[in-house]
Amino acid sequence: MMPVDPTSNIHHEAADWAIWLLAGAPFAPERRLELEAWLQADPHHADALSACLDLEAALEQVRTSAWAADLIDEVETELDGAAAGIPDPGIFARLGWRPVALAASILLLIAVTPFLVAPFLAGDPAAPNEVVIAEAFSTGRGEMQTRILTDGSTVTLNTGSRIEVSFTDRERRIALPQGEALFEVSHDPSRPFIVAAGGYEMRAIGTAFNVYTREDGRTMVTVVEGIVQARDTVAAASAALLHEGDQVELAPGTPLPEPQRVDADLAVAWRSGRLVFDDWRLADVVAEFRRYGDIAVEFSDPEVAEIAVSGVFDPRDSEAFFAALNQIGPVGIDRDADTIRLFSSNE
Repeated sequence: MMPVDPTSNIHHEAADWAIWLLAGAPFAPERRLELEAWLQADPHHADALSACLDLEAALEQVRTSAWAADLIDEVETELDGAAAGIPDPGIFARLGWRPVALAASILLLIAVTPFLVAPFLAGDPAAPNEVVIAEAFSTGRGEMQTRILTDGSTVTLNTGSRIEVSFTDRERRIALPQGEALFEVSHDPSRPFIVAAGGYEMRAIGTAFNVYTREDGRTMVTVVEGIVQARDTVAAASAALLHEGDQVELAPGTPLPEPQRVDADLAVAWRSGRLVFDDWRLADVVAEFRRYGDIAVEFSDPEVAEIAVSGVFDPRDSEAFFAALNQIGPVGIDRDADTIRLFSSNE
């Protein structure tokens, strides 16, 4: 992430966007397109917006901490009058500090002594963080389940999935150790909504997004609506912003790749009982069907596993898929009682 000058026009524009996002305003199509255009106009824009969101989250936790009053007194004493030359803090004014000047003072204090908020960004284990809700949900093979969480958020679990919910008075955290889930997040700026999966953390900013942890360790994140802030918890890399229609494939400890633009509705078509493939490797398509049913498939020829597959299929009807294989490519099928073997029909 590039350093952002807090007095720059980019910073003020980013702060305005952050205020709008964190206020939970409806994602009207024209406003969404305007945000996407702003983010694409300059790579620094996403960095600035991510920095504003990070700092806002830290200040929310400072504001609700037991020692917030002491911090306020200290800032007012040590920086008395210093805020007069600080530009309008924008995003910080909404946090409810007594005077706007105090918000500016805190911004200045953080700029010169960032260690004051670092524990909050890192999750200070010494800070009070009482768990008020702790529960887990899971689905079996071929099962799908929708849950409404205590904050009003909705989670839809795909086949063979598990989530672990830990809601506190400071954050809403969900671990996705296996499977796939679509999160439709209820607005609550005082408690960030964070999903941990595959060595990454995804923070929702007024959003709906899909997370799929694969058996090979990769994690696929698709943003259906809004913005997601993704951060590698293994490499402690800077956060990156993903917005509607972005999809990334993550691996622990590796740099976050450039997102691909996708049709987000097709990426979550599994909710309506469809699997949509667009030039997928046959080996990956077969792996998807294995998630829904107990089938054993072997590739007699390695090149067959690389055949590209496109189409729309019922995940619970693997027989129809295998019956269509000879129309998809030069694939032959050999069956016995336990196993389906796929080989090249060109031979």
